[in-house]
Amino acid sequence: MNVDNNLEKEVLTRLLHAHPNGLGKEVLDNYRGEKIVASTLATLQDRGLIQHGHVTCNEAGEHSLQLPIKLSAAGVEAARKLDV
Repeated sequence: MNVDNNLEKEVLTRLLHAHPNGLGKEVLDNYRGEKIVASTLATLQDRGLIQHGHVTCNEAGEHSLQLPIKLSAAGVEAARKLDV
């Protein structure tokens, strides 16, 4: 799936500035829709930028989240590079 770079940047930045405990369901708030944001989170998890095991995909291709969502150390580093 083609990930929207602007959405990816927005999600990473929101997670960077989130409470240390991470973000809950509000991480999905975006005009593009919850499914697109969840897909972006899955992509970020696959790249090791959010903590493993927080986004899963069922056989139907639907994503479910284990909240809160938190950045991994690599995710913090990537988000800081974007947040200049």
